[in-house]
This record gives sequence, structure tokens and C-alpha cells, in this order.
Amino acid sequence: MQQITEVDLNTDGASPGGANTAEVVKAVNAFLATLDDTERDKVEYDFSENKARQTWSNFPTTTVPREGIVLSDLTAAQQKAAAAALQVALSPDGAEQDANIQKADDELNRLGGQGSDDFGALKDYYIAVYGTPSATQPFMVQFGGHHLARNLTYNGDKVSQTPQFVGSEPTSFKSDGATVEPLKAESSAMFGMLAGLDDKQKAAAEITSGTFDDLVMGPGKDSGVFPSSEGLLGSELTAAQRKLVLATIRTYAGDLNSTAADKLMAKYESELDKTRVGWSNNTGPTDENSYIRIDGPSVWIEFINTRSQSTPDIHYHSVYRDKTNDYGSSKPN
Repeated sequence: MQQITEVDLNTDGASPGGANTAEVVKAVNAFLATLDDTERDKVEYDFSENKARQTWSNFPTTTVPREGIVLSDLTAAQQKAAAAALQVALSPDGAEQDANIQKADDELNRLGGQGSDDFGALKDYYIAVYGTPSATQPFMVQFGGHHLARNLTYNGDKVSQTPQFVGSEPTSFKSDGATVEPLKAESSAMFGMLAGLDDKQKAAAEITSGTFDDLVMGPGKDSGVFPSSEGLLGSELTAAQRKLVLATIRTYAGDLNSTAADKLMAKYESELDKTRVGWSNNTGPTDENSYIRIDGPSVWIEFINTRSQSTPDIHYHSVYRDKTNDYGSSKPN
């Protein structure tokens, strides 16, 4: 069972700014206006409720109960208003990924298997709002469920989208006649980045401190203490390889609204020489326990192929954190 230990978060995060906060405030307030008093009591929290803000997971909500209100308890109009708020906060790619991860839960329900009755695009996803939406005061929009966590914290023009968890089980499936691959961009970029290394670089990039069967800094890991850096430094990469690393980071940071995402990518690019690329276990796109890491002064991304509980294949887990801005905080302790 996942353990959630409350830490004292603040809002002095190292965000480069660019948030479309006024637009997000308007959209979130429009969603809240669709709720009655009982529903608002489920959705709204004080911003200072740190343990609740830290309650996110890749597990189904029957295993790790989420805060907020479940989508299945909302009307179609309310669900539309909630989705509209997230669409304003996220890029089109980010919003589409959320929808596709939810579709994967519908597919798990269709396939049957372990706990499949509890999966679904509506019944396993919750939304909560912390603090009063404001263009000047901190607030947070939290959305997630099985294999998805969006923690969007705003403080004036500052914004944090981390911790962010995305996953997919199965990794590919059909929906309405179309192939859906919720983490296609991330998985393709991660394994493409590794494939771009020569043999010597790949050897230097191997993480030797241990092997991994899941994420190191996943849900519940909020001490602010990250593992010692390992892997190949960005300063040792060619220009083409550096572009591959930045493109990979962009598949995560680019889930945020474009102006803020662009400013964030500029920050990560300025730190690229001190950013390391690492891997452990295996490096094949379909190999079990293939593990890839990007570790910089600010950015932290992990990706792993882990054994599926409901299908005979691997499935994806991935976490993106900003060491200087998780939950909009630079001091998570």
C-alpha cells in the first residue's frame, strides 16, 4: 500500500512564469459554478491541506482513494466544464493524453482481469481544487486516477505541473476503430534518445547503483531528496543528441499551456550541460523493466516498462518532477 507522508509545502517555486492564470481561473470558476453546495464541499479544499494535495498515485482509486469528486458523480454538462478547465491549463497534446489514458481504463474494463470492474474513464478519475482560484494568490487544480496525475499549481504568473504521472495499460489498443497509444510520444522519444547514443556513450550512461522494477520518485516520494546523479552528462553529447534529449523533455513539459511550456523548456535547455541521461536493466522498447532516466538540476523524468497486471504484455509508468518546483514549492520538507 502506498504511504503518503505530509510535508510542509510552500509556494516559492522556481517557475520561469508564463502561466495563463487568468484564463485558468475563469475556466475553473465556470466548472465550480455548475456544482451544488454538496458537490462543492467534495471538490474544494484549503490550499494548506498539503497531505490531500500530495495524494496522487498510479494505483486505481479503489487502492489509493483520491480527494475531490469522481467524474461519474457529475452530469454530462459538469464533466464537460471540468474537461474545459483542464484543456485551458494544458496543451492540446496534454489534454488528448488525459483522454486517451482514460480510454485505456475503459479498455481494461472490457478486457476483464484483476480488478477490472473498478476501471473506467469516468469512475476512476477525480477532480479537486485547492484554494480560491485567483490571478494573484496560490491555488491548485488536481486531476487524476489510475495511471494519471495532474497537479497544476498557480501563483500569479508562476505555474507548476509537477508531480506529473502518466501511464498506459495496455500500451496500444483500438477505440472506435482507431489505434490509441496514450504514451506514444514519450516512449518513442525515450527509446529514440537511447538509440542515438554510440556504444561508448551507452556504457557511460548505464546506471550502476541498482536495478529497478518501478519508478524511484513516483507517488509518495515527496521528501525532496533525489538519488545521486548517474549517467551521461549532456555536455558529452553531440548537437544532434542534445536535440533528442530536449525533444524528449518536451513530451512532458509540453503538456502545459504553450507560453509557460516554452519558458520552462528554455530553463531546462540552459541546464542541459549538467543534465544526465541514464538507463538500467534493458533498453528495448518492448523489454520488461527497460528503465530510462533524465536527471538535471531541475528536471527529473523516469520511464519504465513494467509487467502488466491485466494483460500478458508490459505497460508504461512514467513520472516527471521538477526538483525546484514540485507542487509550486522549492522547499518540500
